[in-house]
Amino acid sequence: MKRLTIWIMAAVVFSSTKGSAQLLKGSIKGYHVEDAAIGYSPDGYVMNEQMLELKINPDSTFTFDMELPKGEADVSMSIDDIGFFGLHLTKGKTLEIALYRTNEGMAIDFKGEQMTRNKLVNQMYRSFDGMKYWSPDPSEAKTNAAYRALLDAEYNKVKALLPSIKDETVRAYYTRLAEANYKWNKLRLIMDDCQARNAEFKDNAEFQTTIAGIDVNDPINYQTNLSLTALNNMVKAPMKGDNEAYCREQMQLVDRMVTLPNLRSVMVKMIGQNYFTFGNGQGNTEAFAKDYLCFAGKDSLVAQDIIRQFREKKLSEEKTHAGKPAPDIVLNTPDGKQVTLSSILNGKFTYIDVWATWCGPCVKEIPHLEKLVERFKGNDKVQFVSISVDTNWKAWKTKLDKDRPQWAQYVLTAENNEQFSKDWGITGIPRFIMIDAKGNIFNPDATRPSDEATATTIEEQIK
Repeated sequence: MKRLTIWIMAAVVFSSTKGSAQLLKGSIKGYHVEDAAIGYSPDGYVMNEQMLELKINPDSTFTFDMELPKGEADVSMSIDDIGFFGLHLTKGKTLEIALYRTNEGMAIDFKGEQMTRNKLVNQMYRSFDGMKYWSPDPSEAKTNAAYRALLDAEYNKVKALLPSIKDETVRAYYTRLAEANYKWNKLRLIMDDCQARNAEFKDNAEFQTTIAGIDVNDPINYQTNLSLTALNNMVKAPMKGDNEAYCREQMQLVDRMVTLPNLRSVMVKMIGQNYFTFGNGQGNTEAFAKDYLCFAGKDSLVAQDIIRQFREKKLSEEKTHAGKPAPDIVLNTPDGKQVTLSSILNGKFTYIDVWATWCGPCVKEIPHLEKLVERFKGNDKVQFVSISVDTNWKAWKTKLDKDRPQWAQYVLTAENNEQFSKDWGITGIPRFIMIDAKGNIFNPDATRPSDEATATTIEEQIK
């Protein structure tokens, strides 16, 4: 679940379109903004969130308009990596806000008739932001118990604001939404704790008590990820190997239990990813693809796209067999220069780390990669290279400034990332690649730095 949530942060930024009224206007004091965006989900589900560009004027003011099919919507607002807020926008009304820098990041003031509701929505977004209860950098992470205590404290902040909403229907909606968000974050923390202890979360009594009785077709449970979590909890088959048994049971559960169209669409996509991406299509893929397309129904276009990507990946794997020349690509350096991959190989055995700052498993491997670099320090037969797929280059540079890695760092443009991923069949990160001293592929999907086999392989190749 967490992995899928983290992938939201890599969403493509779309330009907003003007609606019939100016929905938002505001100003920022004491801070120069480089990246700002509004996060909007048409059906309220976080996995379907689109990032809409928020343009900041030279005088640090801004306005924002978009179409609101339902007339109103709760949205998120991100300001670089220091500000995250929740807003309620209403067609025909203009929400006025003022942002200002504080010692702890950035704060917000609301003005006008929508102030009360916006204070609640803002608190909910901030209190139930998944990144508050997990850090991609292990050195900055809290204990699970500390996160649980923080979650309880944040939930109490939300509950304290609920009575300020005088409309009973609106208050009832946010009361249920807050409870569902609290449950989801609690479940995620239980799963994180089980993973850290190599325990099975399905055997955890608190997990089962919390997930019990979830109506998967309730729109609020759908929006907060409870529906999907409850459905997957019902699957008895293990998720291993090609995942076919697991995916077929998922399809049966969906056919039997799901009546909410949007939830079914999400499950169609997830099942395809479970089999064709995480399972890597190791079984009878054509037979499964036929049944999967039949199951997908109205979402067959989504299913067809997943299958197409899988087949393209298989083709790329055929092109990246060991011994074949490594595909070339243009890389960008931290100081803005461009180099090609082929030009930096320099006749050395090269270990490449493909990563991003927002990818937790990627960041978790960095300390192990540091140890590898130190282990082979001074050996001119091997080199280590990190290639970032970050779209936010500021976040990438900030991470480099903080860590000061002692090996080569590069980043890909969006266009080159697409080509690089296609060439190597990369559908997820982290990904590690080994290239031999002749510039040929040694291993297109190598072991991680944390795996002792990695150091052993390198030592054998540079004797």
